[in-house]
Amino acid sequence: MAQRITNPVGGILCLARGIRQKLRLLPWKSIGGRAGRVGVWVLAIPVVPYLWGMIYYNGPFAQAGAGNVLLGLMWIGVSISMYQCACGWKKRLLALVIAVLLVLIPWSYIRPSNDRDWSPEFKMTGYTEVTGDRVTMHHFRNFDYPRDDSGVGGKVAERWETRTVHLSNLRGLDYFQSNFKGDLLAHPLLSFDFGTDGRVCLSVETRREVGEAFTPFGGLYKMFELQYLFVSEEDCIRLRTNVRKETVRLYSISAPLDEVRDMFLRAVEIQNRLAEKPRFYNVIHANCTTSLRDQRPEHKRGAWDWRILFNGMLDEYLYERGRIDNASLPFRELRARCRINDAAARAHDDPDFSERIRVGRPGR
Repeated sequence: MAQRITNPVGGILCLARGIRQKLRLLPWKSIGGRAGRVGVWVLAIPVVPYLWGMIYYNGPFAQAGAGNVLLGLMWIGVSISMYQCACGWKKRLLALVIAVLLVLIPWSYIRPSNDRDWSPEFKMTGYTEVTGDRVTMHHFRNFDYPRDDSGVGGKVAERWETRTVHLSNLRGLDYFQSNFKGDLLAHPLLSFDFGTDGRVCLSVETRREVGEAFTPFGGLYKMFELQYLFVSEEDCIRLRTNVRKETVRLYSISAPLDEVRDMFLRAVEIQNRLAEKPRFYNVIHANCTTSLRDQRPEHKRGAWDWRILFNGMLDEYLYERGRIDNASLPFRELRARCRINDAAARAHDDPDFSERIRVGRPGR
């Protein structure tokens, strides 16, 4: 018959001594070794591919080229060799730190620049002068895309202009959404209506060099610079509807004029800042949508939403927040009626292109 313990404190002390004796018998070195190996693998699974991407996209050879692939494989081989040859957890930890620094140190010295061999559509660095009511935009892009017998083709007429508008003529704001990855990814464009001065589109771009193409993975690294472009609607909208054949929708934004004016002037400020001090694009925290969001005062940004990052459904997010005119329509119907591709194709060479694509749209 088991002995009955009448003293609770004595019972607890007895139990503690028993647990301590059992713990002493455990193979702690073996357990620690297994836990350390598991920890290394858990850390390596996300870190190694990301560091390898730094070599692949920002290595010393041609961007995303075979030379960087080979260099990345060599780095992995050297890192594994250092880890395996090290004795004891301290030396192995040191080997891992050295492997990481071999990538991070040279990567940290890569700096953004406005002086590269840019693709034609990103060639000029824009800047804007504000003098009282008068706003003068230098290197305003107004490319022309001619038609040929097979549709839009031929040599693009590259025009970089100086455009002047007056803040007192500001009438409102429209939002173009150009979906290029279904409902997953899109490119937002803001169009400021300056009445008799015309419309000015703001496009926040990945500034790409000759031969570069946009890739979301490259956007995680230092592959592209960030560029704020002021562009004509005839340029940026026809480029996406008639040349690239992306699905483009046009929405009228419900916002007070002082808010629209503030948004425009903040974009001007950022463009001028980038002209003096360039920065890199980042697909997460400095992309075409998050950059526009971040330029607004923090108390006016609204709650974070997954559609800000995966912006193919950003129009739905704006609809739910009551930012789109005529939002009394069901969203699916509104979305269908705001698609402008057919109208843009018919009005390609029309001097009244901007008016033609707006005929019959909700909010007009």
